[in-house]
This record gives sequence, C-alpha cells and structure tokens, in this order.
Amino acid sequence: MPSAHESTCPQCGAALPPGGPRFCITCGAPLLPHAPDPDPPTPLLPATGATVKLANARVPQEVIGGTVRLPDSGATPPGLWQGDEPPGPTDVVAIYPPLRAVRGGWSGLVGRGWQPTGHSGQGSDIIYHFRALVRWFPAPGCGAGLTLEVEVIANSRAVEGRERRGFRFGLRRDGPMRVARATWFDARARPLPGQPLPQIQIMAPPRIPRVSDLDEAPLALDARSAAEWAMGSQAQGAYRLYRDTLMQEHTPVGRGITLVPLREGREGGRPWWHRLLPGVIPQRFRVRLEQPFTCDLEEWPQRLETIRAEARSLGLDLDPAQAAEWWLDRYGYDGVVFTGARKRYAAARVVIVFRRSQLARIVD
Repeated sequence: MPSAHESTCPQCGAALPPGGPRFCITCGAPLLPHAPDPDPPTPLLPATGATVKLANARVPQEVIGGTVRLPDSGATPPGLWQGDEPPGPTDVVAIYPPLRAVRGGWSGLVGRGWQPTGHSGQGSDIIYHFRALVRWFPAPGCGAGLTLEVEVIANSRAVEGRERRGFRFGLRRDGPMRVARATWFDARARPLPGQPLPQIQIMAPPRIPRVSDLDEAPLALDARSAAEWAMGSQAQGAYRLYRDTLMQEHTPVGRGITLVPLREGREGGRPWWHRLLPGVIPQRFRVRLEQPFTCDLEEWPQRLETIRAEARSLGLDLDPAQAAEWWLDRYGYDGVVFTGARKRYAAARVVIVFRRSQLARIVD
C-alpha cells in the first residue's frame, strides 16, 4: 500500500488531508506510516467495531457509520472546542446522530430525529433512505462563532410490499450511516462554503450496559435466603414485576425493569389471604439497590431537562432516555425509586433496576 503522506487514498482515490492521517476520510481504509516507527507499531483497528473513550462519558463509545478511520480518543464533541479558530482539515470532530439503544444494537426512527427521503430498487431489494441534520458547535466564545451542520444519511433494505420507518444495526457492527455533506455557518446563519472542513467522526451515544446487554438472570432463593441476600438494600420488602415477564422495558429513566411493592406476611412470606385470591399469584422478588436515585415521578420531567442541559454542556445532545442513562451512570446510581407514582403505575412507589442480577426470585 502506498504511504500515508501521499495526496490520495490508495484504495478509493479520495484526497487526503495534511498531517499524516492514519485512515482515509472517505472509505476508512488504514494508511501505513511513511517511515518506520522505532517503537512497536500500534495495530490498526478494523473498519468495524472500534471503540474510543471521549471525555464526556465514563464508558467506551462506538465509532459507527463507516467512519472508523481515527482509532483514538482525540475527536472533539460539540461544545468542547477551545480554540479561537474553528477546526480545520487536520482536526477531528465527533457528531452524535439521533439513535436509540435497543436490544443488541441501535435504531434510528422517523419522528425521532430522522426524516424519510424516499426509496429505490424493486422486487426483493427495496432500499429506504433517511436523513438527519446534526449540528456541531464550539465552546462559547470559541471557534470564531461558527457552527457546522452535518447531513447524515442512512438506509434500510426491505422486500416489496413492506415499508421501513427507520433502520437498526447491531453492536460492534458498522452502522448504515455516512456523512452526505457538511457546511459551516456563521453567527448569522449564513453558509460559508469556502471554509475548510474538519474530519468528521460519527459516534453512537454512550451506551450504558443495562438489562439485555448483560447475560444475567435473577437468583432463585427461599424466603429466608432472599431476605439475607437483600440486607443493606435501599429497597426493602417484596416486589412483583410491573410487566408480566422479566423483559427489558423503556422506562422514564431509559432501559430497565420496573417492580411494584407487595405486601408480606409476618415471616416475610406471602400473606395468608393470598391463598384466597383467584387467578395466578405473581412471582415475588427481592431487590438489591445500594445507591438508588429517588425522585417524585411528577418532578422527573423537570429534572430531566436539567440533566439534558448538563449532557449538552459536555457535547452530548441526547434524547431523554439516553440522557437519563448517561446521567445516572455518571453519578453512580444503580437504580431509581419513584414516589408519587400512582397515576402511572397504580402504586404509590415503584423501583426500577438496571440489571437482572439485582433481583432474587423468592421460591416458596
């Protein structure tokens, strides 16, 4: 392969920026250094599945959308650029398209930041197209006050007769996204077509490991052992699942499992009158929460706006659920206790856990 200091990519022929890039901006092909390094070289990452750790999250973040060409943490998220001049061709900026964490991957949906732009093909190979506009901006008073508007496009395949309202892709796989165009705008929203563009790295929002991301199951314990297991928990007592099955839900605080308190007998077992109830008696669980976040449910929307503002101040323009997951992880909360929850859950208090290992099923 020709060396990285040449002016074009040896794979696709696209022009390369100065400064000895390690990956092609257009196709993601790795570029070999022009001279041997005296130290052992760092292996180049493959074109899918790379993760980096930027300054705005505690967890590794996925580099997605055909942009896995800069395998380092040097990309600058929106709002964090400190230079007087805007980033140029040798700089890398990180953008976050609107994505939702789903089981085993991510999804982009029409109405959640994406717009449909038609479809192409026919028969068994229909391709639906989508677009999203993503803004990158410097820190206040920096970057000459310019804003970079980036159009990200994506697609999803379907057979004839089926419609796609979005797309999805799996973890550690290249997302079906790419940058279609990017334009600088000045403080008066006037385009600056002659302003040099930086390198643009598409990032998935920080994915906090929860429920379906983890191969876990509740313990099965007798009543006495379950009570001992839950000693020290900030959510004492027995609980039932709010849903019928132990599945990941989309809750007000992101992905989780919601539980409702149950009444117990004196010895921690089922009340005697449960035997008189018709129908199926729900399974009982103990919950182990050591540092839950507690909030009145009616106050949560206002608190969430503050959380989203905090996320944006660190370069993360996230949807409500992702902002909640990011913030709770950032401050070390392992669950949520909502009070005043009767209107939504028909219970005065509910508990939301983030892992199945935080539960013990009581075996009678």
